[in-house]
Amino acid sequence: MRRALSLVALGVTLALTAAETAPTLILTSIKAVDTTRANKDQWSVKGYLNDPDGNAILAFGDTGLTALLANGNEDTVSETDFDADDCRLLNNDKGVICKVTGARLSLKRTKRVPKDAMLEVQRNRNTTTASSYYRVSGVFRRQEFENTLSSPLIAAFGIEGADEISDINYKCTEKVGTRATKFLCTPGTAPPTAAPTATPTAAPTAAPSV
Repeated sequence: MRRALSLVALGVTLALTAAETAPTLILTSIKAVDTTRANKDQWSVKGYLNDPDGNAILAFGDTGLTALLANGNEDTVSETDFDADDCRLLNNDKGVICKVTGARLSLKRTKRVPKDAMLEVQRNRNTTTASSYYRVSGVFRRQEFENTLSSPLIAAFGIEGADEISDINYKCTEKVGTRATKFLCTPGTAPPTAAPTATPTAAPTAAPSV
């Protein structure tokens, strides 16, 4: 089964989740390898999911999810579907693990969160706690990339009928070899948007002399 996902925003709200407790994805690295051999491409992702009310984790476990990699042009590079039978909820709300041939994705509750996230926890203890964070680790092998890799890289998770949760890693290094092109991307900073070029105005025409 293939699910259509649109990359229209980062940290978007799942339909089943209230806006004030929307899950957010914080990726620390995206790695991708585009090889010259068929069905030998692969990518991986690491980071954290902040899911304050646990609805996203429950939805992933109950209905499955789609993991998607996209390039800087927002073109889909790779897409892997996990059906409900491919996913297993862990006891005591500790997370979810999904597996299919060649791919594995785990989201496990953790008390260790990114430095920036911990600052947010300290500022807003009433609505966000460290226990709402899940460590994300995904490996996707035996892929055939649909489009060329380009910086930055985008990863997204979503379920059918709801917007996906996504994040961009802007700081990328590229290594081009004879058999493979490798990308390693970390958060970084979004490049500044170029200011629009002003349209020159024509000089007024002088009035004819009498």
